[in-house]
Amino acid sequence: MRGAVLRWLPTVAALCVVAVTVSLGNWQLRRADEKESLLRQRAQAERALPVTLPSSPADPRGLDGRRVVVRGTYVPARTVFIDNRARNGIAGFHVVMPLRIEGSERSVLVMRGWVARDPQERTRLPDIPTPSGVTEVTGVAEAAIPQAFELKAAPAPGPEDRIWQNLDYEVFESWSQMTLQRVLVRQSPDPGFEDGLIRDPAAAGPDGAKNRGYAFQWYALAATTIGLWGYFTFFRRRIGSGS
Repeated sequence: MRGAVLRWLPTVAALCVVAVTVSLGNWQLRRADEKESLLRQRAQAERALPVTLPSSPADPRGLDGRRVVVRGTYVPARTVFIDNRARNGIAGFHVVMPLRIEGSERSVLVMRGWVARDPQERTRLPDIPTPSGVTEVTGVAEAAIPQAFELKAAPAPGPEDRIWQNLDYEVFESWSQMTLQRVLVRQSPDPGFEDGLIRDPAAAGPDGAKNRGYAFQWYALAATTIGLWGYFTFFRRRIGSGS
């Protein structure tokens, strides 16, 4: 009985490894498709006529993926820098700044763009040139904020914390004491104001190339497992029998 269990153990282990690695490869391909679909939606939205973002509470689902325009005043003191957002292999931040909507006490978070991090001192924050007074911002609205993977939930940011791992509407409202319109506006390029920030699909979110690379690695591991199982189960056994 014990011998039979030991003979089947490598096969069971190989099946488990193959099932897990193929499942992870499939998940990476789905993520790649989702990211590429999102980039296509953003590109299409950039070409569409914008709708005005209202100052009263709006349905985020109705605005999701739409090109919007909003007038208001930036609040630079409440700018946060979303960390670990690399672009072309360079570490950097996504710069998120609230815009107080004109004629309202409600604000909207604007993803103004991407900026490289100081390579010598990671906590040194760059100065972001910001229009003063009422300004008009055009961009693509997103109801859900993309989240980077975290091993455990981050503690609530302190009053002076400006570097965040992820952005959350409720956390930001508690931290800033501001009332938000529950959409994130990814600002489109503004030819009338130079702030040094990068705004393009690569800065807004990665394409699926990295996920497809990960999928290939998982599939390769599955294939390697099958090959090793076949070698030790058949070829090696055949050599042992013939010796």
